[in-house]
Amino acid sequence: MANPQKENGFTAIANEILEQLVKTPLLGAEFQILLFILRKTYGYHKKQDRISFTQFEKGTGISRQTINKTIKNLITKGMIVKIYLPEGNIGYTFIKDHEKWVVKTHLLVKGKWSTSKDVLTKTSKDVLTHKRKKEITKDIVASDIPFSLKEEIKKLEDNPRRDLNIVALYLDHRKPDLQNTAQYEKALKRHLKPAGELKPFTDNQILKALDYAKKEYKDVYTLETLLKILVK
Repeated sequence: MANPQKENGFTAIANEILEQLVKTPLLGAEFQILLFILRKTYGYHKKQDRISFTQFEKGTGISRQTINKTIKNLITKGMIVKIYLPEGNIGYTFIKDHEKWVVKTHLLVKGKWSTSKDVLTKTSKDVLTHKRKKEITKDIVASDIPFSLKEEIKKLEDNPRRDLNIVALYLDHRKPDLQNTAQYEKALKRHLKPAGELKPFTDNQILKALDYAKKEYKDVYTLETLLKILVK
């Protein structure tokens, strides 16, 4: 029988935040992700924390694809912010200023009951319309930004696809000399198939195989090498 006790740990949340959350139309997955972020931050007396997709999966039981979409929804609603921490890690922080949340609860009563998905679609349009010009300008400027393998690895780590996460582990460990986007895309294409075959293995198993490969094969090891090591 479960017997939770406050003495064993608790998460301090202002009543005002809870009162606003219960009034906020959110999807079930959005509540799960939001509560998990609160647990990982406020639960440890922190304003922000590094949270990987693996942690989200284990903590909520939600698939990576749903986690990725849900995080984007919460960012669009202005309820959380993604933070790029040192060494390429991804962190999240909860926005406690509920007046900045982009959620219009009065839209729920409109002839018929609207779902929270309908509300998200409506409110997201307002935000995205405002952001569209900025994004276009951003894309133009981005074309002039020098290639950065570190930034590409960040994108792979944050992707819900497991095979891309594995490629990120390999590239971060191997640190190949890729000078431009064309070289990176060619390498990524080559690594996708063996990365897919490595999906049954955990990050910890893959990292141990990477350390072993580096020791035994120096700089001459690939994802296929890891597969051979892991299936021995």
